[in-house]
Amino acid sequence: MLFSIIIFIITLLALVLIHEFGHFLVAKKFGIKVLEFGFGIPPRAWGKKIGETIYSINWLPFGGFVRLLGEDEADTSSFNKHSNNKDFRAKSVGQRIAVVAAGVLMNLILAWILFYIVIIGGDFRVIYPVAQEGVYIAEVEQDFPAEKAGLKIGEKLISVDNQSVSNIDSARNLIKSKNGLEVVLTLTDTDGNQPRQISVTPKKLDNGDILIGVIFSPIPFRQYSTTSEKIFSGITYSFDLIRLTFAGFGKLGSDLFYGNFGKVSQSVSGPVGMAAITNDILSIGAAAVLPYAWFVGIISLTLAIFNVLPIPALDGGRLFFLVIEVVTRKKVKADIERIIHQVGFAILLALALLVTFSDIRKLLP
Repeated sequence: MLFSIIIFIITLLALVLIHEFGHFLVAKKFGIKVLEFGFGIPPRAWGKKIGETIYSINWLPFGGFVRLLGEDEADTSSFNKHSNNKDFRAKSVGQRIAVVAAGVLMNLILAWILFYIVIIGGDFRVIYPVAQEGVYIAEVEQDFPAEKAGLKIGEKLISVDNQSVSNIDSARNLIKSKNGLEVVLTLTDTDGNQPRQISVTPKKLDNGDILIGVIFSPIPFRQYSTTSEKIFSGITYSFDLIRLTFAGFGKLGSDLFYGNFGKVSQSVSGPVGMAAITNDILSIGAAAVLPYAWFVGIISLTLAIFNVLPIPALDGGRLFFLVIEVVTRKKVKADIERIIHQVGFAILLALALLVTFSDIRKLLP
């Protein structure tokens, strides 16, 4: 477990550093002074100034930050952009948007790279997470009835001879119960759309097994077959996951509205929960390389999504105020924006502690 925790901390550090490096790099490109490049949330545990920037490690390992000259200054009365062109406020709104958005873009690019590695390593076949488990086609065996009938990897099995299937065992039992006679399978695509029916006559083996030649899975897999699908697989897979994530946000909001706090607790994880998942993945040994790369890609993509939401204290909250400036051609008062971000930061910190407490409770017997 200790090894898994160390690996997860290194992973988290890398993801945060990549995100903040995006801000850092673009800020430097536009000549903005970077006061501090920090990992974690203050209070500061260690710091060293190199050039004009303090590089720090802070006690609460929930994120990181890049502190820019003038970014959160409330007093603008004495500010003169001509006398201090290294100030964040001295830059055009387009440059400021680029600096704020750079971290999200870095996490998105990293997710694409990791997903390409996983998809190519899996021969262009990858797990496709869904909100609810079902009965999906994971493999289609050669020279069996399912292949000849045209079953496809990733399809969802809805019923056998109009009898609904709720799990893999029920699907297998219904097929075997026909004793080798033709069965009608009702299938949909991975997302439950485009229903179709096909007839399959199971193959009876010498040992008495009755098979159609598929391997079922409670979660689907996505197979990229054509050249164009393979070229864009990492990107399209990311956008499929983004769509699924927002669907999850909708369900989370519904559970909160109706007071289903137990479901909310089970569906949300913080650093402690992710460390436990890391331990589960790494426990399989050398075969964990691709699954862990997939997991890190999921975290990086989630960071990109969460950070772009218009939540105060996050990149999305800062982008929201910059968009207001673009639309109204007038900056929001600096002291008002600063107070909103401070309140948002306090709420996020409280939520982070609450999620951590919930994760610890899940691990207790």
